Amino acid sequence: MMARPGKALVICLPSAGLAMGLAYGLEWLLDAPISRAGLLSSALVPIIIGMPVIFFIEGQSIKLKNAIMTLDLVREEAEERAKRDSMTGLYNHQHFMEKIHEGGRRDDGSLIILDIDHFKNINDSYGHAQGDEALIRVVAAVRKAVRANDVVGRIGGEEFAVFLLDANKEEARKVAARIRQTVENIEFIPEDGVKAPLTVSVGVAMKNEMDNVVGAMKLADMRMYKAKQSGRNQVVDSGLEAEVFDLARGTQG
Repeated sequence: MMARPGKALVICLPSAGLAMGLAYGLEWLLDAPISRAGLLSSALVPIIIGMPVIFFIEGQSIKLKNAIMTLDLVREEAEERAKRDSMTGLYNHQHFMEKIHEGGRRDDGSLIILDIDHFKNINDSYGHAQGDEALIRVVAAVRKAVRANDVVGRIGGEEFAVFLLDANKEEARKVAARIRQTVENIEFIPEDGVKAPLTVSVGVAMKNEMDNVVGAMKLADMRMYKAKQSGRNQVVDSGLEAEVFDLARGTQG
């Protein structure tokens, strides 16, 4: 980008030359000689007046560009915040679903649904501040356990979902087991010297097990509840397909 003084001179010098040309033209037309001071004035006045004006306009243009860039950044940040859960920073339910469908994601991905066990007891026993801390600690454990390109979202109060693109069932089973183990290993001490266990119940489903991603999420969710019914702190990755299909048929029409 040309320096501002250089740009101003590029604009002003032709104006000065034009002014001198007009002065010589008037001298010829009026047959009245023009003094050197007059010629010099006609050359310098456009520069003296024009350069500050150009500097001002250029400065206002830069301010306007900066303001537009700032507004764009604010808009982008606002849009990103709207996609995120305010406490955990994870994608909210709506944007999590959008991410699953983004770019025509293939059907060989896997879905993991997990829910914190006995979360209400944590809130009741230690207060909501410690409940929030438990949520944050579990989210950190989940992030640590999943792969870099996996999509993680908070889809309920203490319920979370993970989408694993291009993950077969064995890979999804390993990630789910790692999540369960990592959460179980959290050192959560809401009171001095008193450790409170943190565990999750986990359900796993493949996208291609169902007709669509909503069905796969429902299947993973039902398997998560099966894990709770079976004693909690475990992973369920099979069964219940028929119940989901029956549920889908029951809602048609």
